[in-house]
Amino acid sequence: MNAEVIDKKEFRAIKKDLDDHSEKKIMLNNKSRQLVRLSKQLIYATNRGQPDEAAKHLKEIKKRRGELDKIASTPKLRYWGPYQIAVQEYVEALAFHQIITKDVLPKRKPLKAESDTYVMGLSDLTGELVRKAVDHMIGEKYEDALKLREVVADIYSNILGLDLDGGEARRKTDQIKWNLNKLDDLIFEAKIRDKI
Repeated sequence: MNAEVIDKKEFRAIKKDLDDHSEKKIMLNNKSRQLVRLSKQLIYATNRGQPDEAAKHLKEIKKRRGELDKIASTPKLRYWGPYQIAVQEYVEALAFHQIITKDVLPKRKPLKAESDTYVMGLSDLTGELVRKAVDHMIGEKYEDALKLREVVADIYSNILGLDLDGGEARRKTDQIKWNLNKLDDLIFEAKIRDKI
């Protein structure tokens, strides 16, 4: 058999591609964890009414998202688990911040999120909105709590109209329903006590 049947350069190129991909996955995993951590910090600062701290985290989170996207330069990396989770957390954090500070839900394009990732981020967002509504109720800001209930209900009704495949997206949609029911129960209890 002729030794030239196998092109060793081709296998060296394959090895390089695989090594590069593996290295990018490690980098992407680290950057994803950083983005998730910053997302949680932005939510916390926003929830606590700390605008300076939130602004600092907002600036940093956008910078880190840019770094993450540079590493995730191929579809294979963009659909890898840690990247998807980081983007969902990013959507959740920025959406929470904008709803609380500007009364607006950001669209998916400015957040650079695919439709399914955006929907899953919004599903997680509803849990944060319920927690914020509970804080409002504890502080006897019932109108603010009712407003957040309407936001959760609007998110739920709009997502219900989407044709989501099974799996994670469907499970997260069920999570919105659970969050809305929890919020409805809290509001009902407040109404019974003549608080609302």
